[in-house]
Amino acid sequence: MGFIISKSALELEQLSTGRTRQWLANGQSGTASTALIENYFEEGGFVPPHYHRTEELLVCLEGHGVVIMDDTFYDFPAGSVAVITPLNVHEVRNTGKAVMRMLGFFPEAEPKTIWVNNDEE
Repeated sequence: MGFIISKSALELEQLSTGRTRQWLANGQSGTASTALIENYFEEGGFVPPHYHRTEELLVCLEGHGVVIMDDTFYDFPAGSVAVITPLNVHEVRNTGKAVMRMLGFFPEAEPKTIWVNNDEE
């Protein structure tokens, strides 16, 4: 049997990197094998270099930014999907003037983030 998760009941985390994140679904909210996170980036906001042991899909819903993988900058405007392969070091930056809104999807309920420079958020 499925269930509904109320976004208003979930914790919003404001981070020092100009990013606000909210786990919309993960193991803590009852999923068994998937996770979904929503991020809001202020102008200049970012996620520092990190990687995961699983694939990750990023969807830019609003705004404009870049996804950096292997020292290459990839344009990331609204409507784009970035496919991050397992163990690929990456970061995300808002390069626009407006708030950038992004979803991140993982094929496991509790994805682990490994920070490259111990920049844990």
